Amino acid sequence: MRKIKRAVVMAVGSGGDVVPMASIAAKLADRGLESTLLAPERYQHFTEGTTAKFQSIGADTVFSEVFDGNDIWHPLKGLRIAWRYYGAAMRSGLQILRQGWDSTDTILVSSSFAVAARLAEELDGYRNTTVHLSPSIIFSAHQPSTWPSFSIPPDWPLLLKRWMMTAAERCVTDPVIGAQINPYRTELGLSPQKHFFSKWLHSPRRAIYGFPEWFATPAEDWPANGTFAGFPDGINRNHLLPGKLEAFLRNGTAPVVVITAGSAVASRPGWVDLMIDFSVKQGARVVVIEPVSHADREDKFVFRIPFAPFEALLGRVHLIIHHAGIGTMAEAMRAGIPQLLVPMAHDQADNATRLQKLGLGRRIDPLSNRAAIEAVWHWAFNPNFRKTLQQTKQKLMAEGDGANRIAEIVLVDLTDEQLEN
Repeated sequence: MRKIKRAVVMAVGSGGDVVPMASIAAKLADRGLESTLLAPERYQHFTEGTTAKFQSIGADTVFSEVFDGNDIWHPLKGLRIAWRYYGAAMRSGLQILRQGWDSTDTILVSSSFAVAARLAEELDGYRNTTVHLSPSIIFSAHQPSTWPSFSIPPDWPLLLKRWMMTAAERCVTDPVIGAQINPYRTELGLSPQKHFFSKWLHSPRRAIYGFPEWFATPAEDWPANGTFAGFPDGINRNHLLPGKLEAFLRNGTAPVVVITAGSAVASRPGWVDLMIDFSVKQGARVVVIEPVSHADREDKFVFRIPFAPFEALLGRVHLIIHHAGIGTMAEAMRAGIPQLLVPMAHDQADNATRLQKLGLGRRIDPLSNRAAIEAVWHWAFNPNFRKTLQQTKQKLMAEGDGANRIAEIVLVDLTDEQLEN
């Protein structure tokens, strides 16, 4: 067996999906591997300041069409629209991998839907590790996830929950994912697959959970080869904030609230404007993270910016109102600030449910009555609640960087395999 000298970290999805994988690529580079992040071209800057290299995973035109559209965030349409891009990136990613790397001296680390890596495992003998950043990716009858449009009640009998999970996979997820993967498998001389969510998406070699066990306790029907690493830390913790944002934060004593529906959302959801107005009326200043094309109100109370490193920003603010993206959620917990959650699609509903159960955030419907919003506002600014937030912050600090642990697990697995051979 030749010595492993290179690592390719493959990531698809929005910025929140790519940032943790960029951090993993950087940690593998720090350990002496020639590490490359294959991801959407839009996120090339995520490896700046690190020794990891960047190369587009391809399908960037399809990425823009999908992630700059509105349907990607629709609770019913989102899955099919997302897999239009994931399927395109699967084809381009496998071709790019085959042109630039060799399985004899390269290992793969891939995000949940970077399925080019799974094909490379089957076809070319690559050693791959699947990293799941959110627990919702794992189909479990024992602990069903919360889905965007319909969820299986957790207190139903296990037999009924198993039947429902099987039906959901057979009738919903397998047709959508299989429509992208199976035609390409046929072209490659591979047999069609099924049970994508429950089995195939997880590398049979190793699955790593990029979240801590206290956030999502494993069930007996989770992958047997799975292990916890904790939340990957960001790579922008020591970065300075943009000058205008820094000036806004310094110019005033009122509490600062961050509001974002995600930096990739093309059309601003109506709840964003409602919560901006509500926050200002409560005496807060507001930082809105959203694409520049959304710019509207901006004054001494409201500042808009398309991107700001949460690792540097959230420790300076009092509250964040967001879409329940797992990366945003983890950074807010590290900063020790309360979270109000407005999930829209994909894993967001499940993330929100788990955080609320932990007592660290509240799911809200900004279109509901004003009294309900005022109640959660007072909850968020309750000094007694801050103790719980600080305890979680200290716990995360003690656990350290999940990206470091993921890199260590990848290399330990590799060493064990080499000793066996």
